Amino acid sequence: MTRIAFEAFDYTRDDAFVRSRYEFEGSREEGWTIIRNGEKNLSLGPGHRLLRTLICGICSTDIARRFLPFPLPQVLGHEVVATDPDSGGRYVVEINDTCEARGDAHPDLFCAAGLPTHCPDRMVLGIDRLPGGFGPYILAPVNAVIPADNLPPRTAALVEPFAAALHAVNTSRPQEGDRIAVIGTGRLGSLIIAALAAWRRSSGTACSVTALALGAWRMDHARKMGADDAVDMEQVRPESLKNNFDLVFEATGSPGGLESALVMARREVHLKSTHGQPFYGMKHMTELVVDELSLLPYSKESLEYTWEHENRTNEKVYCAPGAVQDAGTAGMDCFSGSSTEAAALLGGSGFRNRLPRFDLGIASSVEEIDVIIRPDAGNENSLVRPRGGILYRGRDGGNPLLNFLASGRRIRTSRCGDFHRAVDLLAENPAVAEIMTARLITHEAGEADLPGAYRKAKDSDMLKILIRHDS
Repeated sequence: MTRIAFEAFDYTRDDAFVRSRYEFEGSREEGWTIIRNGEKNLSLGPGHRLLRTLICGICSTDIARRFLPFPLPQVLGHEVVATDPDSGGRYVVEINDTCEARGDAHPDLFCAAGLPTHCPDRMVLGIDRLPGGFGPYILAPVNAVIPADNLPPRTAALVEPFAAALHAVNTSRPQEGDRIAVIGTGRLGSLIIAALAAWRRSSGTACSVTALALGAWRMDHARKMGADDAVDMEQVRPESLKNNFDLVFEATGSPGGLESALVMARREVHLKSTHGQPFYGMKHMTELVVDELSLLPYSKESLEYTWEHENRTNEKVYCAPGAVQDAGTAGMDCFSGSSTEAAALLGGSGFRNRLPRFDLGIASSVEEIDVIIRPDAGNENSLVRPRGGILYRGRDGGNPLLNFLASGRRIRTSRCGDFHRAVDLLAENPAVAEIMTARLITHEAGEADLPGAYRKAKDSDMLKILIRHDS
């Protein structure tokens, strides 16, 4: 049995920090009790490992934390580099606390289906309940602890956001000869550019990367991060670049950025950041990204859509009332009816011992797309499985989003990434790792200065601030 006591900053709903006293008591085998200010705060089952925090980055999610639907106060911080107090090894930590991450003997249906990051019962390090890396100690799921001794500590601090950027690249994998654009050169866009540079170097795929930036400084920054070219969007109208790129990564988090991406992309837009606002009538763009869903044109190919390396076939399809089925869905178990009826089916015998979601949805309007993504305002469950597809079949009615899909193009999304891949790729590409670290880390502060560093991180010129813990 291990017991450790420390002080850490809790973040509150008032966008402020208060000092709290924590105690962690337990073991990997028996589980842990977390006590805050003398009262029991959280109980964890077996499968968690005590680590001492070395560095933790401040992320945009931390800045927006009070707007997220998770309990506060909490110790924030999920871009963690930590060490084992006994062995001294250095690690990065994947953020999702799931049955797979804990090594549970009986995984839930989502983990069993290869979707651990979408497990409905997961906690998230520094975001949802599990105390994060702005404190001097964390409790990490044993399988989420990834060795990082082969990376410099400051580079390791960028593994979490780099993994998410690399996940976008692996999800919308460039093809030989592709012209690729990245819209936005802030934190996320810079990391996507670095991920593309490292990925194409390791894969040997010949493709060009153009950064669509605002102003000379950001153009120069993008080139140094690995872009082949940069375009100043303060001087160029998006229409002049119509259909100019095969693949566009949208990283601005703004409706205007996504609108430009639809104009410029010949084949695909990868939506990585969201803005929470309706887009051409569609209300659930953020949820589309959270569930890593894809919007696809209706076709035989789309009916067979799965993510690369998924060992499954599409069997169950929901067809919204306005959409039309045809012979292409022969052999599939198709349901056509209201979203309420469809949601009721998910808990029935037809979905027993399988993921309680349809594999695909077919829609004929933005309203039907929205209903497939979130049929019930009272919960966060989609009718379609995470990493599934929603096929659009209908007239565009002058709607640019629907026109994009009706013309045979698609929108893909992604969220958390694979830390193992990210660590390996950075180790294989030390030049990219060195440039990324030098260009992105703009400030460092001690843990005692966290409140001031957090305020500074809200400045758009601060790409990445690191919080350091004393040894």
